[in-house]
Amino acid sequence: MRNRIVITAILIFTIGFLTYSQTSRYVSMQTGSDSNDGLSPATPFGTVDYALGFLQPGDTLFFMGEFTNENYDPSYTFSGDINDPHIWLNENSIKITALNGSPGHYITLKAYDENTVAKGDASNIFRVVNSSYLQIAGFNIYGEVENIPLTTALALQFLYVDPETGEVVYRVPPGTPDEVVATMTFPALGPVQRPSYTDTRGLYLSNVDHIKILHNIIHHTPGGGLRVADCEYVDIIGNEVYDCSGRSYSGTHGLVVTKARSSDNYDGYKINILQNEVHHNYNEIYSWAPTKTFINPRIDEGKGISLQRNNQENWTHGRILVANNICYWNGYSGVHTNSGERIDFINNTCYFNSYTNTVTYANGEQSGKNIGISSQSSNDVRMINNIVYIDNAWGGYPLSVSNTQDFEVMDNMIYGDNGTLVQDDDVVNVQVNTTVANPLFVDVNNFDFHIQQSSPAIGIANAEFAPAIDFYGYARDDEPDLGAAEYDSAVGITGFKKTGIKVYPNPFKDKIHIDGISEINKIELYTLSGRKTGIEGKVVNNTLDLGGLSKGIYVLRINNESVRIIKW
Repeated sequence: MRNRIVITAILIFTIGFLTYSQTSRYVSMQTGSDSNDGLSPATPFGTVDYALGFLQPGDTLFFMGEFTNENYDPSYTFSGDINDPHIWLNENSIKITALNGSPGHYITLKAYDENTVAKGDASNIFRVVNSSYLQIAGFNIYGEVENIPLTTALALQFLYVDPETGEVVYRVPPGTPDEVVATMTFPALGPVQRPSYTDTRGLYLSNVDHIKILHNIIHHTPGGGLRVADCEYVDIIGNEVYDCSGRSYSGTHGLVVTKARSSDNYDGYKINILQNEVHHNYNEIYSWAPTKTFINPRIDEGKGISLQRNNQENWTHGRILVANNICYWNGYSGVHTNSGERIDFINNTCYFNSYTNTVTYANGEQSGKNIGISSQSSNDVRMINNIVYIDNAWGGYPLSVSNTQDFEVMDNMIYGDNGTLVQDDDVVNVQVNTTVANPLFVDVNNFDFHIQQSSPAIGIANAEFAPAIDFYGYARDDEPDLGAAEYDSAVGITGFKKTGIKVYPNPFKDKIHIDGISEINKIELYTLSGRKTGIEGKVVNNTLDLGGLSKGIYVLRINNESVRIIKW
């Protein structure tokens, strides 16, 4: 039960910070000016750099409108000129450097409303470095994948700048067949510059501590979606990361945490990855590393949640918790650790995280068995209370470990379509209470991973480790369910399917707007415990005034659909 209390505390801790602010300031690239006072939406600053200079611990900076890198060009088309400066841009749409709040007084960087969007076609869209005690909340970070043809990614795949001559050269000559690439050897290189245009990252933080990344949407980035490196005390909660990493030559993923570190002797959870929806992140071209003397001409990356190199010399205390996440249709692995220590994978739901083999290589040679939850070259790893549903067609594993010491696998449910389920012998030899059964998701075609009333996953989770709440914010009972989504029949509010109904802003302060529906026939508001809250007469022109509502998480039911909302 101790673990459940800790995770509840994380949520309360986060909500508490979301409500604290000393001064609110505003910035807009379109309508702002650095001659303004920045104290209201009507008088925003014009540049982020200038606005940051006014922030003190406890302050909030609201970002209004669109933010792009200096030379951003949404209509750009690669002409074939490998020396075109646009494919080599070293720019960021938003750059935060050496910004520090203080304990109990985080600085909040927050999207102002649904019209706030950060876009970019250079190195990074949102970059944070050398900072602490920050919250980054509610951003729409939107990359250029839809504007970059796969042919462009292939044309730029092997380009780099020779560090000795400064010339743009190819690691592999254009048009070289893959079977020839497999036989080639190369001189090892140090760090080299490669085209940024097809490797743009979404949200990238490094050398940071005490960071909260909350309720952002990161999507369609050519490179990785969300990456946090050289970090400690980081909470990544309630984000959606999708359609990222497709055009990159560097083997990227949806959500990455790497090189965690320890500055104290605290042995509890220092990195918390909770309640995120991570899906459709996969590579479409194979990667190469400058330091390697060979290239494997096959796509073998593109994971959902990937923990990497969290076993460095300065990572001596603390654990990493990955819980209540829903990961589906990623390339290889929904949730994965490579070279990590003290990691817990608890109550996650993973579905068909084998896009690369199932789709890209569907009619070719099959490879890559890590398609569910996996651990490589790691130590002290626990896999508990998860649901993993895979494509059996080519013999991949729902749960897998290799070169991993001191690991526990217990109280999980595994299942697969298209043939016979195959399990990893290393897992079979240690697993406890593994259930092989169909979890009976509500509607996988519409990505609704609630479990049905007759699901065998109900009531069989290990209560000692189950989080106190689920993916949607529902409280789990004393007989919790497996996976990220607790069956909610006791509360009587179901139907979190993706529909055309949208509410915004979310999180909100006073009012929310309801869009995508022609007529509201019935609207109800519930607390997480299932208590109905009266809101009759408060909807005017599809705007709901909840200014008098207490801060917290609620479930708003509109007609026959429900959505989680957060009052802060």
